[in-house]
Amino acid sequence: MAHEIVEIRDDVIIVRLSGLLQRTDMTALQELALQLIGLGKRLRLLAILENFQGWDKHDDWNDIGFLMEYGDDFAKMAFVGDEKWKDDAFLFVGKGFRATEIEFFPPTALRNAERWLQS
Repeated sequence: MAHEIVEIRDDVIIVRLSGLLQRTDMTALQELALQLIGLGKRLRLLAILENFQGWDKHDDWNDIGFLMEYGDDFAKMAFVGDEKWKDDAFLFVGKGFRATEIEFFPPTALRNAERWLQS
């Protein structure tokens, strides 16, 4: 499995991403986010990249509609993982193109990421 919902706490979603992330994994995460957004939540996402191998590269990844429509419904996004994924993660979520605060933390800084997400 490429994604695991670790915890949902009010407006915070904590997810662990491992292996090769498939489009079906992303769809499941987007549906969860839509349910919470529908409840009026402005979300905070903590994505822990553990043994992460990237995104499955298929044409259906070209759909940026979700982030275009709902990206600003995320207050903050924190990624924790190997530094080699930093630029790809920022590109994938459109850092700099939306109001959402987005940061990347090394695996040793998980607690710092959790504190930053709550600030």
